[in-house]
Amino acid sequence: MEKKRILHAPKIITNFIVHQSTNFITSKEFQKRVMDFLFNVVDDVVTMVYKNSNKN
Repeated sequence: MEKKRILHAPKIITNFIVHQSTNFITSKEFQKRVMDFLFNVVDDVVTMVYKNSNKN
């Protein structure tokens, strides 16, 4: 059987990506984006429900 070759990213690259991701997730900008997204989702759902209830 032929052994499959698996490519792995160097540890320094994975550490960098993890560090940058962690910094972004804990940042105020990320929190602002999540809150804006959630606000828009709730607003859209409320609008859809309101319009749907007025159709009947």
